[in-house]
Amino acid sequence: MPTYDYKCDHCGTVQEVIHRITEDPVIHCPKCLQHDIKYPMTRLISGGVGFNLGSTETMAWREKRIRAKNNAKLELKQMERYSKDGGGTLVPNVGGVVTESWSEAAMLARDKGKDSLSYTQKVVEERSTSKESGVNDQKWKAAKDKLNKS
Repeated sequence: MPTYDYKCDHCGTVQEVIHRITEDPVIHCPKCLQHDIKYPMTRLISGGVGFNLGSTETMAWREKRIRAKNNAKLELKQMERYSKDGGGTLVPNVGGVVTESWSEAAMLARDKGKDSLSYTQKVVEERSTSKESGVNDQKWKAAKDKLNKS
């Protein structure tokens, strides 16, 4: 049932009253009744609180879940789009000599007496990257799991 606000025209007291929409009760001021005076109260028109389908916590939780799912889908799309052909890619080389893989580049750098530690990250990525799609399998699996969880 809706809540209505009533105000006393005599003393200005405001009171909330719950009743049906179809009812139009005559409400008397409780303060004025204490002094044996019956003043009717006038119903106030208010903006109300609106229509609410759930608590804000529930709505926030749903929004967060939807965003997480959309982000996971976007991450998969980006991985598919930029896998093999997308964007600029680094070519494994040592001092301008192009090699077939980062592992070979690291070995060549070692043989030439250069620092091979800078190739370590690329070698690890190369080992976890699918030869067919060019996508990092670990990242792909993590993105797929993230999508399935949400």
